[in-house]
Amino acid sequence: MSGMRIAIIGAGSHVFGPTVLHGVIVEHRLDGAEITLIDLNRETVDLMAAIGRRVARESGVNLTITAHTDRRAGIAGADFVICSAARDLQRRFAMDVAIIHQYAPGHLVTEFGGVQGISYSLRQIALIEEIVADMQALAPTAWLLNSANPLPRLCQAAHELGVPTAGFCSNSMGGYHLIGKLMLDVDEWHPWTMTRDRYEAVMAGVNHFTWLLQLIDRRTGADVTAEFRDRVRSELGDSYTGLLFDETGCWPPNGDGHMRDFLPPNPQSEPMTEASHGTPQDREQRLMVLRDIAAGTKDWQPLLAHRAWEKPIDFIVGNSEFHSLNLINCSQIPNLPLNAFVETPARGREPRTLTLPPAVAKHCQATAELTDVIVRAARQRNRALVHLAAELDPTILNKQAGIQALDECLRAHADILPAYQ
Repeated sequence: MSGMRIAIIGAGSHVFGPTVLHGVIVEHRLDGAEITLIDLNRETVDLMAAIGRRVARESGVNLTITAHTDRRAGIAGADFVICSAARDLQRRFAMDVAIIHQYAPGHLVTEFGGVQGISYSLRQIALIEEIVADMQALAPTAWLLNSANPLPRLCQAAHELGVPTAGFCSNSMGGYHLIGKLMLDVDEWHPWTMTRDRYEAVMAGVNHFTWLLQLIDRRTGADVTAEFRDRVRSELGDSYTGLLFDETGCWPPNGDGHMRDFLPPNPQSEPMTEASHGTPQDREQRLMVLRDIAAGTKDWQPLLAHRAWEKPIDFIVGNSEFHSLNLINCSQIPNLPLNAFVETPARGREPRTLTLPPAVAKHCQATAELTDVIVRAARQRNRALVHLAAELDPTILNKQAGIQALDECLRAHADILPAYQ
């Protein structure tokens, strides 16, 4: 990998930055590579670069790591651009919540769904358009490897703008927790080594809305899907996942926290209350840890032990097995739209071909349609399409109030959005 340049946007994250550094240095030992860390926070990106240099030095890996607050300088000449960025996430989320309370009281706040989900998507697509423009000017052959949300909407926008794009989210892998409990009577957590060694869970759909299609016992090669379905029903109750299981016969492993983004609210729906994990005090504590590791007064191994599940460096190196990979649909899910980003298992850059059961495909088709309208609204700066997204979104029950709230969101975030006509 000598001479390869990898740009990482959002590298100051306490979880995302160490994850990528671990992949580059510890897992794949990319001697000769140049890693450019990009983040608006000068202190955190400098600390992450210092930590990366220390890990490389102590691991005997010879590479170059630089820190940038200027995105264009970091992107220039890159072969791959990894993105996990969200602009002013917590403050903008709070602004959306306040608008919802004023214009659409009682409306359910979620990440992908409803007023907040649409507003968040428009802001994030505006950011992706800027990143893509920089890539086309300064790194015209680079791939965009995206793990920022709302993932399929950002990936579709980047793809339509002409940049080869892959999306990374392993949320559905959390389904191995329940598989282990029901099939092996173990209560494992990430990376679910015992359960994954025993079973292959084949999952597909659209991001955050994937479905277990098959469960294979690796030891015997037997298909144990029916046995798992018999066991899982008693665990689900009247939850979103239970109702979907009853309707489709398939289990959605992403859980109620994500199902609420795509379905009409029910009495059990709980609103999203914050845009990211951790309080300001948590973040300050994490910053102190980064300072100590960069200064050499603490070991770096514990920091790299708590990594994100996504592995974009595996994609760069090639030939890795992915439990889930988001790519533009080139008929790997033949009964979903070809312009949609879909999530399937993959080897390297080659997705596995899987057909969704009709009852599942119906839900995913509706989700893909809504995504397409939001992407077109953002790219065309079209207010009427924003309103259409509200009409299509099943989580917005009062359409008039939802549209009024979205119009106010466009006004409130006008400093970072293009003008919508």
